[in-house]
Amino acid sequence: MQNTIIINKVLMHMLDFEHNTIHLSEEFAPINDTTRDYYHKKIEKALYSNQLKELTVPSLHEMILRGDKMVESDEEFLYQAKEITEHFFKLGTMIQAMPNANMLYVDCYQDGEHVIACLKLNYKYVPMTVIEEGNVRLTRRQIMPTQGSPVDEAIVINVDKKTISLIEKKYSIDGKLQTYLNKEWIKGEEKLTDRQKFNTMKKVVNKLDDIYHVNKTEGLPVMKRIMNEKLMNDEVIKPIEIVKKVLEKDYQASEEADVMMKDLGVGEDDVMKSMPSGKSLETCKLTTDTEVEVKMNVEDYVSGTNYEKVKNEDGTITLMLKNINELIIK
Repeated sequence: MQNTIIINKVLMHMLDFEHNTIHLSEEFAPINDTTRDYYHKKIEKALYSNQLKELTVPSLHEMILRGDKMVESDEEFLYQAKEITEHFFKLGTMIQAMPNANMLYVDCYQDGEHVIACLKLNYKYVPMTVIEEGNVRLTRRQIMPTQGSPVDEAIVINVDKKTISLIEKKYSIDGKLQTYLNKEWIKGEEKLTDRQKFNTMKKVVNKLDDIYHVNKTEGLPVMKRIMNEKLMNDEVIKPIEIVKKVLEKDYQASEEADVMMKDLGVGEDDVMKSMPSGKSLETCKLTTDTEVEVKMNVEDYVSGTNYEKVKNEDGTITLMLKNINELIIK
């Protein structure tokens, strides 16, 4: 997985819900030493977010056509971005708690594929102290989204593949927390996010491993090791392919995995572009019925390195850890 982003152009507008107005930029934003890192980080956080979900939409969907127009010329890019911004603003005015936001439009290449990303960067509320006529009071002020903050909302158009993906945020609408972008505007059929695909993989592997006991160790660490190997070799992560690989030693288990994955919404051609955060792929956690937890390196656990499990005559298990130089209490 290359994870390469090349930015062609950037445009920034502002949605001022506090004063019920839109501030439109007439020119593209300069990309220099001061701004480059910010733009790159924001687009990276959107395109590789595990909240990004692809939708199934008609080939002549409004946003697909707008994406095609935006790559035709700078004039079309400016016009379409203005239209999209106005649509975002119209929807936002119907939500009482909608904060001010910057609309960041990025024309870029993601791993060689042409992408138009419309990022809604919501302002954050921070507490501040105000002194007026000798009185001190606490209030809230809105500040621009920082470089490291997540992208709350986005529409990502893959111009080459003719696909639309969304990042959605829940707001209080009619007294209930819910999203609005897809329901009120895009109206596509949702596919699973990468996080949901990963959780589906774990669910299927764990269930079938309990039934068939295909591998010497549990199936989940084997699955993580396969994913790590593919990442190391810069290979595409296909969930169904990996799950079937984990269970390949048992034909029945492998075939059931294929059916279960598809029934749970993961297709044959589905891929994962964002991996679980932290070290969740590199480690596995062993939890005993006596509430003892041991965290181990996935490769060590699958290969049987530095530990040994012994089955006792009374049916209990003894876990022996080896090659320990020092114990550190955390």
